[in-house]
Amino acid sequence: MKTPLIRFLFIYLLTSFSFLNSFSQKKNPDVFSFSKYHKRKLSIGNSKSPVKYDRQMRNLTVLDWREDTTVGFMGNDYFVIPGIENSIKNELLLEDEFKSGSRLASTKIIVCLKKLWIARHLTEENNHWQGGIIWKADCFEKVNDTFVYLSGVDTVIKGGSNTNFIAKKLIPFCLQLTTSKIKSAIEDPGKKKAYVDINQFRINYHKIPVLQKGQKKKGLYLTYEQFLNDTPTPVNFEVERDKLSDALFVKNSKGNYELVRNLWGYCDGENRYIKSGEKYFQLCRYNNTFYFYGAKYIQKFVSEDIGTASVLNVVTNTNRKITKYTLNYYPFQLEISDGKFY
Repeated sequence: MKTPLIRFLFIYLLTSFSFLNSFSQKKNPDVFSFSKYHKRKLSIGNSKSPVKYDRQMRNLTVLDWREDTTVGFMGNDYFVIPGIENSIKNELLLEDEFKSGSRLASTKIIVCLKKLWIARHLTEENNHWQGGIIWKADCFEKVNDTFVYLSGVDTVIKGGSNTNFIAKKLIPFCLQLTTSKIKSAIEDPGKKKAYVDINQFRINYHKIPVLQKGQKKKGLYLTYEQFLNDTPTPVNFEVERDKLSDALFVKNSKGNYELVRNLWGYCDGENRYIKSGEKYFQLCRYNNTFYFYGAKYIQKFVSEDIGTASVLNVVTNTNRKITKYTLNYYPFQLEISDGKFY
């Protein structure tokens, strides 16, 4: 009686392993490269021609402070917004708050864009991804040759899985939010003007060690700060790779290798790697940030084993369950300011 059962279990485990093996081979992550994607251009909002408000045009300035010009990925495409500074400026001037005669129209305002990221896979809830947009900006008033900090905008808006929809609907919504914050700051009679050095709000990429040219240093990044400062902990280590997870072992004083789990990443002397989920993915430098092609975590799927279910099993919901684990790979951009990736 035991022999058929053991044989069945062996065949089942072998079949399951073969399925996961074939799935992993199809989904095997590769080194990120923009050459593997098609470049697509997006337009913001619905306006097609520049706004012809001469005074407002002179008083409003938009600066692009982003780490890179890409605004997101979807499928086999990556997206850019040509002339993004003028496009955002044009959309802002369409807001009622900037119309002729308004307080904002007569004020010299500077909007510094720090992050604009559109993603179909932005947040995940119950194994379902939601698209949306990340928007970050700092706003200033220029008074003679000095600057007054008005407000910052840092928001994530969920909604939509179509890139064009997000660009047409959600970006204008972010601009409305930005305009509202500027208006509130300027018209608030109790708000004290804080004169600032505008350059202090911008990341100085030339001072970030990991962005500078030079020999890569082998070692472990215990924290994101170690990665930024290019100061990995120098130890002897080995990495064993598997389909769903990787294991990094460090050689101790006795010559034995111990498993280390709490890491941000590592450098093998040639390439840098980031840990996401239980795997390590190679980082690729573009402009003032890094990209990688990988997964955030292992996804678990439980399904009914219909092949062995009887009518009674189906009715009483007692049929056997099949659990499968998979990795879904996407391109991600690392945000230099805080180490998050989208």
